Amino acid sequence: MSLETDMRYAFASPGWIAFMHGLVVERVRRLCEEVPDISWSICEVFTAPPPELSPNGAPLAWHCIVGAGAVTFGASERDDVDFKVVVDYDAVLPLGRYDTQGKQERVQELSQMSQALIRDGQMRVIGDRTKRDPRVGDFHDIIARVTA
Repeated sequence: MSLETDMRYAFASPGWIAFMHGLVVERVRRLCEEVPDISWSICEVFTAPPPELSPNGAPLAWHCIVGAGAVTFGASERDDVDFKVVVDYDAVLPLGRYDTQGKQERVQELSQMSQALIRDGQMRVIGDRTKRDPRVGDFHDIIARVTA
């Protein structure tokens, strides 16, 4: 499916998080009908965000916790998750906008970009991403297409 839209949201802005919320909750809701015992959790934290998104300079974050047939989604940092990423806002912005277009070579490029941020100390990855059920699918490209 192709997504063509003029609507764009600043990375990690309230509109972006609302878009993410709708996407994740709907996809997980459908999957929970087939697999009611699905369970995973994630949190992303964006440090040093721009002042127009965080006037006091506080990090921006979102989390999603799936379990017992329910989805909890919020715009805050959580430590009690399977997988957590803490990353500099400006450093991760190019990744947030990068659409792999489902092409393997572009998926590899995105992975290399992530590894460079880790190597350079701009991103920390905590926990185990593999706990997410692969049937949930990938959200990255859909979100990249609406990220300003």
